[in-house]
Amino acid sequence: MTPAGFTVAFAALFWGLGGAIWLLMRRRYTLRQIPQFFMDLLGFPVELAQSLFGRAGVPYALLLPNMLIFGFFTFLPMILNFYVSFTGGASISLFDRPWVGLEKYADIFTCENYLSPKSCSNPGYNFWTGMFNTLWFVLIQVPILCVAALVTALVVNQNIRGRGFWRAMFFYPVMLSPVVIANIWNWVLHRKGALNASVGEARDAMTGLAGLSGFDMVATVIFAVILLVVSERSLRSNDGPSGSWTAVFGVLIAMLVYWSQPLSLIGLPGSGWLGLALAGGLYWSVSTGQSFARMAIIGAGILAVIMLLMIQFDAVFSFGRYRPINWLVTPNTGWPFFWLVFVFCWSHMGFYMLILLAGLQAIPSDLYEAAKMDATKPFRAFYRITLPLIMPTLTVVLVLSLIRSFQIFDEVYLLTGGGPGRETFMVVQNIYEVAFANDHPDYGQAAAGSILMAIVIAVFTFFQLWLTRRQSDL
Repeated sequence: MTPAGFTVAFAALFWGLGGAIWLLMRRRYTLRQIPQFFMDLLGFPVELAQSLFGRAGVPYALLLPNMLIFGFFTFLPMILNFYVSFTGGASISLFDRPWVGLEKYADIFTCENYLSPKSCSNPGYNFWTGMFNTLWFVLIQVPILCVAALVTALVVNQNIRGRGFWRAMFFYPVMLSPVVIANIWNWVLHRKGALNASVGEARDAMTGLAGLSGFDMVATVIFAVILLVVSERSLRSNDGPSGSWTAVFGVLIAMLVYWSQPLSLIGLPGSGWLGLALAGGLYWSVSTGQSFARMAIIGAGILAVIMLLMIQFDAVFSFGRYRPINWLVTPNTGWPFFWLVFVFCWSHMGFYMLILLAGLQAIPSDLYEAAKMDATKPFRAFYRITLPLIMPTLTVVLVLSLIRSFQIFDEVYLLTGGGPGRETFMVVQNIYEVAFANDHPDYGQAAAGSILMAIVIAVFTFFQLWLTRRQSDL
């Protein structure tokens, strides 16, 4: 019999036989009380704990098995890992590993310039390359993930059609294994994958349409109608311009500015940034309730008509022949890193959305009704009511997503393998390769790297908690 089977058999024997003897010694049962006997037998551990530790000690007695398991499988490995980081050798047995002190940490910190991993020793180069890539990934991915989860939670918290369906769809990727997620996106993103096929077909179709006579006039009319409808929707309300329709109108303005390139008329670049600035300014004026917001939208509409007359749509939509892109292996393009951020956000957003949704539903609806009676703008209601009350939940999401982002491994290892080169090489992958993928595993070096990573995570987490509490106190 295996140790696990022996443990289960002993527990069952103690519970069944020992509990029956203990109950029969203390109470008497008739034949009619047999069901009561089995119910008492079911609660035997609680009664035993109460008799041994008293009523006040029962909660601690019930927590003891869980704490023993948690300590054995969590705290004990942490202590052993800390000890291993001060030892050398290739043996996995603690008794066969010689004590080397801080040698493994010194190998990691042997650098001429810590900001340049190439100046470090081989262990230091691998560790600091992985650490800098991980920090860059965390700084980009965590804000995007939290904002996307919050926006999604706000949307599915509204009284929209199919609300339960959309909640389930956003949460569905969380239930998938990281291996399944990586294989799905690898099929989508490789050179002959679904993304390249879809983009290629769309570009070929648009290029074919752009070559037809009269396409420029038809495209101009279509965009003019779209702008007219969107601007009318933005200005329809008597209480002020609509924020959501203004956002759509701003996106259209940014596209028109980018296509028309008005700054090129005076020999200056940067028309794309000008379009984004105009779109942002429009949304800011509406969301903050500025008095000139309505006139700004009307002026932007007049500007859009002028730009429509400047754009040659047959040239804009003539893309030429499409050459498939190796999204995950092309170096010095940023695409592998971008897709890692995208896939990670897509696969984990549903979990954090659910946490934020629970926080949103805990906010009393009376506050929003009072704000509506006072004709409060939606953006101001969000900033003054929703955000302060959701901040404790958002803090939990920030901390959990921060820790999970530092631990990224499965998606990277299966999608890019840390490449191309070392562009997506993360610190957890370095720990794994040092300990398990080398011909001569160095468990001490891997343990030292994991200790340093834990310190970095703790510093980020405590700083985040301190900053959030300070803002809530203000």
